[in-house]
Amino acid sequence: MMTTTTRSRATPRRATRGTRVRARAAMRPYTVRKGDTVESIASKRSMKATDVRRLNTSLAGGGEPEAGSTILLPSVNLSARDREIIDGIKGVNAPRVYPVRAGESLEDIIGSRKIARADVERLNPKLGALKPGMKLLLPPGKYTVREREMLQGCGILPADSVNPLQYLWTPVARNFLGGAVALGAYAMYFAACRRYQNHGTKLWGNDLPEISQD
Repeated sequence: MMTTTTRSRATPRRATRGTRVRARAAMRPYTVRKGDTVESIASKRSMKATDVRRLNTSLAGGGEPEAGSTILLPSVNLSARDREIIDGIKGVNAPRVYPVRAGESLEDIIGSRKIARADVERLNPKLGALKPGMKLLLPPGKYTVREREMLQGCGILPADSVNPLQYLWTPVARNFLGGAVALGAYAMYFAACRRYQNHGTKLWGNDLPEISQD
């Protein structure tokens, strides 16, 4: 008589509270602007001030961030202005749509983004006086430091790559390399003189006639 054995299936263990992995939202840097407070930064991004302080230990004591300092914010929490900037990007090589803010002049817009006035006039042939909310076309890839920071933090723009060879062309590097070359040439000249004095030979070849042993 054959007997059949049944394998008992191991029941999966339920993860305890301590072993659960919580998905954390990606963080992005935010450079604090003049007049920013924890409350204003949080309210513009549908956050609580306590959440901003919890994410930044430097603010946990109740202080306010200094203008120019950098704090961390969730990349999914964007201000209305951030969303306008993102919505205005239509493609990598396509002109971007920029909504003019109240009080902005054309010089303010192109100066902070290093854009030539002729490029803006070419993209906007009927350009007149700027008004708040007006849609202005700007060349692709031209952003302020804060705009680029936000777009990179959200993964829309790639992070800046650093080419180590670019440091070879700085004035300090050129002066250093020039000094090193001059020092090397002087060392070779000094070695040649010593060799000529001691042995009658140049650094390359023999300068004196050979003496016959007869």
